[in-house]
Amino acid sequence: MSQARTKEPVKTTPRVARDFYADLMRTTQASRSGVLAERERWLRGISVEGREEQLFEFEMLLRGVERYFNLHNVVVDAHERPLVTRDFHEELEDVRDAIQRAIRIARRLQDPDSDSKMVFRKYVETQLADDRIRRAFLEEELDQDTPQESLFVLREAFEALRNLIDHLLKLPVCSLALFTDVGNLALREIVLNRYFRPFRPLEFRIEYDRVRSVRVLDLLATQPKDIRAPFTTAFLALFRLLHYLSYVGQEGEDAPPRRSRVVLALVRSEAVSLVGYLRQELATQVGPKRLKAAGLRAARDIAKESNRIAREVLAELNGSQDTSMKAAVAFTALFRGQVLALVEALEPGAASGEGAFTALAAPEAMAQRLRKDLWVFGQLCRTTEVALRREDVPVSESALAPLKAYLGYFQDVSYQLLRYSDYEPFDRFAALLTELPWPPEGPSIRLRLAEDLRQFTQTLENAFTSISRRVLLQGRSFDRKDAEALRDRFLAPTRR
Repeated sequence: MSQARTKEPVKTTPRVARDFYADLMRTTQASRSGVLAERERWLRGISVEGREEQLFEFEMLLRGVERYFNLHNVVVDAHERPLVTRDFHEELEDVRDAIQRAIRIARRLQDPDSDSKMVFRKYVETQLADDRIRRAFLEEELDQDTPQESLFVLREAFEALRNLIDHLLKLPVCSLALFTDVGNLALREIVLNRYFRPFRPLEFRIEYDRVRSVRVLDLLATQPKDIRAPFTTAFLALFRLLHYLSYVGQEGEDAPPRRSRVVLALVRSEAVSLVGYLRQELATQVGPKRLKAAGLRAARDIAKESNRIAREVLAELNGSQDTSMKAAVAFTALFRGQVLALVEALEPGAASGEGAFTALAAPEAMAQRLRKDLWVFGQLCRTTEVALRREDVPVSESALAPLKAYLGYFQDVSYQLLRYSDYEPFDRFAALLTELPWPPEGPSIRLRLAEDLRQFTQTLENAFTSISRRVLLQGRSFDRKDAEALRDRFLAPTRR
């Protein structure tokens, strides 16, 4: 007769909860931490629908333009015709379309009041006869003291560059030298921008870089640090590449827009960087031989298939309007396959079978996990609040241990599923809880914390309601029994 298996209670020793992903991303950008923090505040303050996604597309286009002038990222058949005699009209039109799209997005992200003031200041500058005063205006503008000013400077430069390209396209031939010179002008404006300078390959932004899979996040959370960090970087890079590819032909047109070729050049560029990372860093940092082999195998497959797509598909771009979509489909299959391969390396059998990637990255699963974890978080906050308001000091202080343990559990997965606009109240609460003196001494401190818990519980309930209304969850009832089981696992050690 088999014995029933019982779940062991979760250990609730107080731990300092940390957002592993935010730490990893900020480490890659340590030299620009002050600028990026100010940019985060700016982004949270603008009232534009889908602001994070629009910022992602804007910076994707900046990176794409930057990389498109590197001919290693563009499929150019030098054997068919020497580069010095080749006409680069097509490539300049691609760049022109990407720049035009970036200008439109910059206008949306610009605060109307600030934009009007800067436009007026620019007009006044053109009317000044005294070059001394005019120079002062110009220097003030180029200082880029705020993200708004930085965006305005970049937009102005792109508008001038677009007009220049329009005139160059009227020439009978656009030579390699002309194409390179335009690239130098574009590169200078992009790289010298203070707040919107594109990040380097394998740097990430907390605003929009995500590991878009509950299963992958759960799996990474169980890994030791020497495995978790390099594999997280690899997954972030793969999911970002898939995010880029979603912009190829996304507007529902008969043929993808010309800027799709710029996006595909960016994909090729960052795929090369990822291959180098897998070979030179992941494969040397992880301990187990099977994981080293998995990293090297992924690097080999990405390099081989990327070259094949460039040689057999992208080379036909001039002859077929839908070739960029074919290339995007091929790249998407490649990167999805590598996500599955790395998951299989970490846990054999976890990502096999037909439709494995769809199941792995199902948005319904992410929404359901977030909804459950928000409900449990709210329940634990209420329980802790009640305990803190009691006169039994040991019980009230010990009630914080499960909440701190749960915060770590929440940050490992569900925090990554939140929308960027929801981060701020969660960040404030996490800071409050982790910086709290342990144990919290004195009734005034406990009562103040109880009030903070009450307010944060309201935030959690609002988020829970918002998630429950998503179209993805329509017709899917909330599994309260499963949620209560998770809550009880954290509460179990404190019950008597």
